[in-house]
Amino acid sequence: MTELQRTTATVAAYRHLQVVSPTYAGTPEGLQTFPWTARLSRREADVLRLLAEGQSTAEIGRTLFISPATVKCHVARLIAKVGVRDRVQLVIAAYRSGFASVD
Repeated sequence: MTELQRTTATVAAYRHLQVVSPTYAGTPEGLQTFPWTARLSRREADVLRLLAEGQSTAEIGRTLFISPATVKCHVARLIAKVGVRDRVQLVIAAYRSGFASVD
């Protein structure tokens, strides 16, 4: 590994550590064990909650006053942030982490 590669890897790791800080003001205590919950934007959190409620892409769009294409973009980013394969696993992760709960 060259010096440039080591430096690039170090900078990338440092940036990653800055982004994935497991806590921030306003995070409920139970969610701190799942660092991905702290990385969600407010809109992504809204989309995930509605998705966990069982709403379709069109229904989420109508509820949040955004287009279905925007909902799909949020869902794709959520899948990447959480590190799951699809929407079903995303909802499962939301319930397992305590982000969503059964009423």
